[in-house]
Amino acid sequence: MRFKYVLGLACGLAWSPSLSAQPTKTPKPPPQAPPNRFQAAPATLYPIPLYRMNDVSKSLNLTENQIGNLNKLTDQTQARYHDDYTKIGTLNETERAARLQDLHRQYNTDWNKGAQGIFNDTQRSRYQQVSHQYGGFNTFYDPEVQKRLNLTAAQMNGLGEQAEWSNQQMQDINRMGAMDATKGTQMYRDYWTQRQERFNKFLTPEQQKAWGEMTGEQYTFQPTFVPSR
Repeated sequence: MRFKYVLGLACGLAWSPSLSAQPTKTPKPPPQAPPNRFQAAPATLYPIPLYRMNDVSKSLNLTENQIGNLNKLTDQTQARYHDDYTKIGTLNETERAARLQDLHRQYNTDWNKGAQGIFNDTQRSRYQQVSHQYGGFNTFYDPEVQKRLNLTAAQMNGLGEQAEWSNQQMQDINRMGAMDATKGTQMYRDYWTQRQERFNKFLTPEQQKAWGEMTGEQYTFQPTFVPSR
């Protein structure tokens, strides 16, 4: 049985027209990486294009032509938002976290509009499911997800803590994986187990059922580490 794997550091490019809607609840955005990382490598802040990860493109039955068009769309969208993401490094921690959350929402909305004519209906639906899985706790910042799960005020108040935990775990995992891929991979597996336990405690049984309907068949993501020099 596959576990429901989702990465916490950055939300995936979810296919969700609701991303452009204004949230009805305003939880505190999760803390992000330190300023020097934003200034040194702003490109790493863009929402991760999931179709490039592992066997996602294969599972979606994407053609080479579709992948080429998605790559072009991703490059164009990143170029369009490059200056906005670069400027994040000049903000203080509180402003930076809020601004990054807004930028992700705007970026995703534009990317999804562009991908509408690239995916077929089946691919589009599955990509949204995988994106929700990948996004994890960060996905709960989407107003439409909040509405469908009927998240309570108490849950929204506690969301920042859960998202912060996920983000910190992934930073630690990537840091270790760059030095020792074997240890990093083990930490990665442990993280998913712990994350699922937190999900089960965070969501009610009814919400877990709704979440399962939103995410569909569970997809297993694998870590990709960049060796340190």
